[in-house]
Amino acid sequence: MILKNKATQKAIFRVMSGLLFFCPVFLLLNCTQQPAGETAKSGSMILAVDRHLERIAAIQTENFSRYYPDATVTLLPDASGKSLKHLLDGSVKAALISGIPEAVEDSLFAQLQRPIRREPVARDAIVCIVNLRNTIITLSTKELGLLFSEQGKSEAVPLVRADDFRLLSLLAVTTGKKRGELHPWSCSSDAELIKRVSLDKGVVGLLFRSSFEKALKELNNNNIRILPIAKEGRMPSLPTQQNIFEGRYPLVTLVYYLYYPGDALAAGFGSWLSSGAGQKAFERSSLAPYRLVERTIILN
Repeated sequence: MILKNKATQKAIFRVMSGLLFFCPVFLLLNCTQQPAGETAKSGSMILAVDRHLERIAAIQTENFSRYYPDATVTLLPDASGKSLKHLLDGSVKAALISGIPEAVEDSLFAQLQRPIRREPVARDAIVCIVNLRNTIITLSTKELGLLFSEQGKSEAVPLVRADDFRLLSLLAVTTGKKRGELHPWSCSSDAELIKRVSLDKGVVGLLFRSSFEKALKELNNNNIRILPIAKEGRMPSLPTQQNIFEGRYPLVTLVYYLYYPGDALAAGFGSWLSSGAGQKAFERSSLAPYRLVERTIILN
């Protein structure tokens, strides 16, 4: 069942309120000691991860633990916007998120008087999906901004997941809108969003590429197509991995790994994500790597 756009605004408010609540608590936990015996290659840690990144995060943690059997990384997937709350309240040692933290989040970390390291490790993108019977061929970022900010003034119905906090932030930045100007309808899950698009030719849905590919495989739905998106003055393009990596597709965001540099295992896992092994895993996923992976060709 579709919820009104007020649900999205309430979800954002709850996230920010939660961050403000936990900040004073975490200030008291500021000077935690490193667990005995923990190194960059051994020990255990919990990694908060934006829910749409759970699949690739699971692959990365499995590969890391296979290579370093004395290290265990446990995932804590949650709605985008809540991953940093877990890092603030001390329940996790690191977080993997899509998109740069909001100014209010950065200010909360600054209050801790303890530096946090933020490293780009991959590239994700927002995809725009419609029903096969929809007559829209392509959209510009300007048209997309108008569609998602003028609810009820268009025949098309803009739709997002209710708790996709960072998706709305990225959409606002990309389309030149303020987040408060965006008024999409919302639904409770990626599966519901895709099902709604598949049944209604008037719906235009937005979700992260990583979310879309996972949900589409689970639903086995072939009544969906992805719209090419154009930045003003440029040719439209599809969110292929190559277009995402080269910046030709306009709705691209970086995936960031955040951690406190004093935590050895958190730093070690961050190095893994940025290394050749970690970047190759991103390259084989629905994401794009942050940097080109070097390959060695042996000539006999």
